[in-house]
Amino acid sequence: MAPKRKPPVPPYSALDLPKMKMVFEEAGFEAKQYHIDEYQRKLHKAGYPDLEDFDWHSFPQQFIDLVMANFKTHITKVVLNQTSANETTTKLLVELHDGHRVESVIMRHETGRTTLCVSSQVGCKMGCTFCATGTMGIIGNLSAGEILEQLVHADRVKKIRNIVFMGMGEPLNNFENVKAAVTAMVNTKQFGLAFGHVTVSTVGVTPKIRKLTEEMPFVNLALSLHAPNQEMRSQIVPAAKAYKIEGLIEALDDHMKTPLRAGAAANPDGEISNKKKKVRKAMIQYTMLDGPTATFECAHQLGKLCEGKNIIVNLIPYNTTDVKDKFQCPSLEHIEAFQKIVMGYGLYVFIRKTMGEDIAGACGQLVLQKEDEEKKEARDVEDLIAGQQSAKLDQRKGKVKTIGTGMGKRRKEDHSAKQDEMKRLAGGENASREGKRRKEERGVNIAGVAVSVIAGLGMAALVGYLLSRRRR
Repeated sequence: MAPKRKPPVPPYSALDLPKMKMVFEEAGFEAKQYHIDEYQRKLHKAGYPDLEDFDWHSFPQQFIDLVMANFKTHITKVVLNQTSANETTTKLLVELHDGHRVESVIMRHETGRTTLCVSSQVGCKMGCTFCATGTMGIIGNLSAGEILEQLVHADRVKKIRNIVFMGMGEPLNNFENVKAAVTAMVNTKQFGLAFGHVTVSTVGVTPKIRKLTEEMPFVNLALSLHAPNQEMRSQIVPAAKAYKIEGLIEALDDHMKTPLRAGAAANPDGEISNKKKKVRKAMIQYTMLDGPTATFECAHQLGKLCEGKNIIVNLIPYNTTDVKDKFQCPSLEHIEAFQKIVMGYGLYVFIRKTMGEDIAGACGQLVLQKEDEEKKEARDVEDLIAGQQSAKLDQRKGKVKTIGTGMGKRRKEDHSAKQDEMKRLAGGENASREGKRRKEERGVNIAGVAVSVIAGLGMAALVGYLLSRRRR
């Protein structure tokens, strides 16, 4: 096993705001927030140059001296840049300042958008039996700067739109550094990612899920469940023994009910206007392992567990990894049958499309099962769980698939009723317009007859007058 990470020492990453504030505090220097903000803004706008090349104009000398003595723009470097044969996925092997390495994966979606999967720890202590990272044990946390430098490296390959914390490590076990990194990601003075474009994935640490909801309500949440009941989950996810499945689902549900609020990072206590509320959908990730957790009985249990909640279920076909316990992936036909059962409980259920398998970076898009089983539609997971495509999902131009729930049937009936009502109203309106037109035509005809009669009487009177003159 690799040696544990030691506490960080200078030089720290120039992107690490918590470390910067710590350095200033230890030196007894009270930096103005304006200068800190301007430093972050200029650094990002310049593309993160070496500090020797940074524009230090207008900064106090003590500010400059402390930053130059304790920080470096890059304390990590990319030692491997590998792209899949179909060019949809690029894996970056990033070496940290102490020689440890983590992986970041860039995924190019069919929509033209790009997602980065980042790591938050070296190794992981959660010990999931099917996960290669879990076999490493925990070696150490990444600093906020080390997390953010993964984004800087990736942005130079392809402009990143979405971030998912689904790489190495359990993000909630590195809470403060993940929080600092996420805050920088959505900060308009830095990376400026949109609210709802950052997703944190967790194996399930209930108290920290609640802390995340309280301190980072603008973050999307994904729960790696992998089994539909406590007993099965404890066998493949050892950490599950400490956190009961019912409590996890309740915490997940509470997070979904917290509105996605613009400006939440800058003003966490601000009021939420109705215009800025968005209904979110949390995501449950369920790795499909050939065996007890993939049975159709488990599909029903999973459906019942999530029924009535704004949850997207993401079925992940298992990718073979080098772990002691050997697992296999069920057939695609079996996974699709499992999907249909869970969908029967009124849930959106997706099968993840594997990307980057040939470079051991398998991670990626979701595939939505539509009414036409032959057609698959790719979606960006972040847009789905942020509620940004919910209208498209719900409406489908009035075509809602019904799989034994009654929910889809009611929606379809409601739509048909609305269509009939619109036709009836349209018919009534057309009838009204036709009646009005006919009345106008009758009015014109009557007026025409009247004019003709008056004209005829006038002509008769004129003729009579001329005849009487002749007789005289």
